[in-house]
Amino acid sequence: MSKAATTQQPAPSAPSTGWRSLLTTQGRASRSFRFRVGAAFAVIIALHVLGLGLLSLGVASGAAGAVTVGVAAIAYFRGLVHSYDFDHVSMIDNSTRKFVSEGRDPASVGLAFSAGHSTVVVLSGVLVIAGAGIVRTALDESSGLARTLGIIGLSISGLYLILVAVANLATFGQALRLKRALAADPDLEIDPAALTPRGPAARVLTAPLRRIRHPRHVYVIGFLFSLGFDTSSQIGLMILTAGAALAGAPTISLLCLPILFTAAMTLGDTLNGLMMLRMYTTAQEDPRRKINYNLLITGIGIASGLIVGAIAVATLLTEQSGLDVGFLTSIAEANTQYAGYLLAALFAVIGMSAWLLWRRAEPAL
Repeated sequence: MSKAATTQQPAPSAPSTGWRSLLTTQGRASRSFRFRVGAAFAVIIALHVLGLGLLSLGVASGAAGAVTVGVAAIAYFRGLVHSYDFDHVSMIDNSTRKFVSEGRDPASVGLAFSAGHSTVVVLSGVLVIAGAGIVRTALDESSGLARTLGIIGLSISGLYLILVAVANLATFGQALRLKRALAADPDLEIDPAALTPRGPAARVLTAPLRRIRHPRHVYVIGFLFSLGFDTSSQIGLMILTAGAALAGAPTISLLCLPILFTAAMTLGDTLNGLMMLRMYTTAQEDPRRKINYNLLITGIGIASGLIVGAIAVATLLTEQSGLDVGFLTSIAEANTQYAGYLLAALFAVIGMSAWLLWRRAEPAL
């Protein structure tokens, strides 16, 4: 008997069942949805405990200086507000739609995006506390560093949102074809995967983002998103931290500000991601009954992604490249201060209204 024939292949190792299993893609996929949601909220709770712990230590030491409970509350509130920026809501919405259309049910899209975004926030806060001048340079719009970071942030945000919205067009098109088929033949049998994009056009639309397959990829997008320091919440946090540092607050108290900002932002983004996941998975169930609902929420998501992407591209062309074109300037200067709240509220109203209508339509037992 040959050596090759007698050589035994090692048996594949069983996936870990502990919390360490969440560190691998295979391990996360093997866990229940409820467990993955619990793990996401465990991270959020840990951030809250850490932030409040740092604040408590500073206050208890009697040397909190300018970092008071009120200042910490402002930082927390800014993080929560920031999670409902138009680009956050649109990005999480469109990413969730993409994953659901691929048959996935990720519980941490919002957390992953927020974690990437928060990495820049926390690092910036640490640099401010350390007195590094690089943050001041990054906030100075006339500096080369600020322009470079702005180009990176706007390019990534604009390009990603446009590409993911275009990819979701494949799902929208599939739903539209299904609606027409049902109109022509009400007795048509519907396949459980009827809303999965198919055909050459779908492959072309989804090809650019084929490698964005897991929440960890969204983390990278979130990190690159925030490099531009172009939101008032981020800038406000840096100003709060710098002001407290100049007032002589100890480092242990100063660290609570970016941590609490991060805790609030991850909470808002995670809740938004889970809400969108629930809406899109509901839309996949019983396509015959929920086809109009699917078209509506997918269409709104695509529109929001294209709008935010267009604003980012227009801002990049006008502010960073100096291109002075009337309609581009108007798009770049569009006021989206409350658009994120309106978009999240619109989705919530649609979801609740649909649930009430479906419940009323169910036959009485």
